[in-house]
Amino acid sequence: MPRFTDADDVSWGFTPAERTRTRAAIAELQSIRARRAKLDAREAELLAGVTGIALDQISRDPNGSDYAFPIRSMAVELALALKESPRAMQGRMDRAWQLVERFPVTHAALAEGRITDRHAREIVAAGADISRPEARVAYETEIAALAEHATPHRIKDTAKQVAERHQPTTLAERHERARADRRTFVEDLPDGMAMLGVIGPAPAVHGAHDHLTQTAQAVKRDRRAVTRELDGIEPAPDDPAYAKYTDDRHLAQLRADIALDLLLTGEPTGHDLDRAVTATIEITIPVTTLVGLDDGPALLAGYGPIDPDTARRLAADATGWERVFLHPDTGALLTVDHYTPSAAQRRHLLARDRTCRVPGCTTRAKHCDIDHTIPYSRGGPTDVGNLAALCEPHHTMKHHSPWRFRHLGHGRLRFTSPAGYDYIDSPPMIFTGGPPAPF
Repeated sequence: MPRFTDADDVSWGFTPAERTRTRAAIAELQSIRARRAKLDAREAELLAGVTGIALDQISRDPNGSDYAFPIRSMAVELALALKESPRAMQGRMDRAWQLVERFPVTHAALAEGRITDRHAREIVAAGADISRPEARVAYETEIAALAEHATPHRIKDTAKQVAERHQPTTLAERHERARADRRTFVEDLPDGMAMLGVIGPAPAVHGAHDHLTQTAQAVKRDRRAVTRELDGIEPAPDDPAYAKYTDDRHLAQLRADIALDLLLTGEPTGHDLDRAVTATIEITIPVTTLVGLDDGPALLAGYGPIDPDTARRLAADATGWERVFLHPDTGALLTVDHYTPSAAQRRHLLARDRTCRVPGCTTRAKHCDIDHTIPYSRGGPTDVGNLAALCEPHHTMKHHSPWRFRHLGHGRLRFTSPAGYDYIDSPPMIFTGGPPAPF
């Protein structure tokens, strides 16, 4: 049976007049968004057209120069007319040409108002490396249909997986070539700052970032503990606790400071930490890839497909396994093969939901609350058909606003807004097959 819940007791809600006004505003906003998409598509056509003029001018260059003076000149021409920077305009010209000339199905969906410009950008970015035109059309036909019912952030992750299935070469081959480009670089910035970048295998880079995040969070916990110990009394400047008490760095600043400490000294010297921090990454690998029956890609959470050899090496060192079962047609997660209720259910939900389930929210499931859709205090059972990952703000909203949440089975949720609209959210799909058959 489908499960639903009313919000907890709330002291506010829509009056009939407020609901009518809200629904009218939403309808007009949807109309504006559709018209804007059509204008974005027309703008892309015009930009692609003048880009084509510049490309024709390059082809007529008797010297055969590859240096695109006509492109640069056209970018300046448009930038002055439209009051933009030439550099930004040249980027817009390139994106427009890619969309119109190489992704006609996506451009058509934009022109019809079925997707937004942000959807189109994610589709083009994920499929830009598909060289064969027929494979590219197959890819964008598949992903454009999905984009009509998903947020740009959700479609960004899905597009990477769909694109991989249509690549003419395997990810393992492309990864081996890309590894040769691993490097560090420095870029000087204004005001006495500089940027240090590292290009390397995605699991290692994501693991390093997670390590910095966990260490920074440990520093923040220590700072709060010191504040509590001082019982609200600010220490004197010469007190050893003064630096911790007055440390107001946010998470991004702490990550940067700790990264430089580790690179310069081998340890976070500016922070008193006596606990070990272990980096965590989440990888989904098909069993056929794991045992070497094929070279299908694995999925790194927060990134996308990674090469099978790296995934196998990481799997060999993993401390635990979670076997997940997927729907053969939709790719939706069905269950995990654990029987201890609380731990197994949490693992199932982390694998199924991946992020907060409110559409458009990107908070990772491991940082969310596990919420009973029907509250436990009202008889709601503790099973995956009544549980979902919700970030703290949306968890609070659920219990203190007129929103209604309802389970529809197989992880699908219906959200009914205070204005009376229904929104259906399905769990993110996981594509585990190899590349499609050749055309």
